[in-house]
Amino acid sequence: MITQSVSLPIRVFIGSSPKNLIEEQVFCHTLLKNISQSLEIYSIDGTTGSATCLNTREVKTLPPEVLPRISGQTAFSLARWAIPEWCNYQGRAIYCDSDQLCLADMAELWNSDLSGSTIAAVSLKQARSHKHYIETFMSEFYKSSEDYYLASVMLLDCEKVTWRLESLIDLIEQNVFSRSNLMFVGSDFRTYFNLKVTPLAPEWNHLDCATSQSKIVHFTDTTRQPWLFHHHPLTPFWEQFYLSAIQEGYLSLETIRKSYEKGWITHRTYAIAQMNPMLRSIINPFWRAWNACGNLLAEAISKQIQQAKALRSRFSTRLNPTHNS
Repeated sequence: MITQSVSLPIRVFIGSSPKNLIEEQVFCHTLLKNISQSLEIYSIDGTTGSATCLNTREVKTLPPEVLPRISGQTAFSLARWAIPEWCNYQGRAIYCDSDQLCLADMAELWNSDLSGSTIAAVSLKQARSHKHYIETFMSEFYKSSEDYYLASVMLLDCEKVTWRLESLIDLIEQNVFSRSNLMFVGSDFRTYFNLKVTPLAPEWNHLDCATSQSKIVHFTDTTRQPWLFHHHPLTPFWEQFYLSAIQEGYLSLETIRKSYEKGWITHRTYAIAQMNPMLRSIINPFWRAWNACGNLLAEAISKQIQQAKALRSRFSTRLNPTHNS
């Protein structure tokens, strides 16, 4: 994509919450290691809907009347749409989920030519993804004739945005467009606000897969994330960056301990942070492989149970058809 010179600093808003602190800090570490220009990072707290600048500790908040309408562990899902408000509808902003790794200079994305668009994001149908994630979570969108986009990495031209978060919530409640249509930048949402979307190259949001072209790797499958499970094919890959963040002093052992005590990471993720590197290189691969077998077995059993329930439901429907009133 053609690039242009855009005002600094680069502003990156990360959708997160207290339970996402480990993966958020690993992601921040990868952002900082690759950046070539001045960078401001904001962490959106999914439990409060506020955004804290990690550089200055400035806190951006939502209007009091809005917060109860987006409450929940993933309040950042909707709060991301408040970013233009937080930026006073000036300049650009980048949004990313916390469960990612940045492998490229974010200045490249920041300086992308938006070609007059309000948003740049990866087209869902062009996205590169692990087969399990597509089959489990995304098949409905892939089969649709409609164009959708991945809002988990977005470049926003805040000056072109005309919505407020509260107005988006109102429109969802009025069935003008659905929440999922908003979250995947669907046609109903785009049409209402006359939005133009510029497709990003797929490597800016590789879903649970990594190649030599990957610029952002997104661990979006919540049933396989490396800090909570052991059987993701990229678990060793993520652990390299996790251990690097620890070694370089960006991620503290105290933060890791607290996250483990709250059940936000696995025991192995906690333990390898404290191991002697030589001992870890011997023990960790076997420990990871053993636990991965257990995760895969549990996943297979769960899939069989779901298939059995679906089969029983179909038979039950045939035996007891519903009569229209």
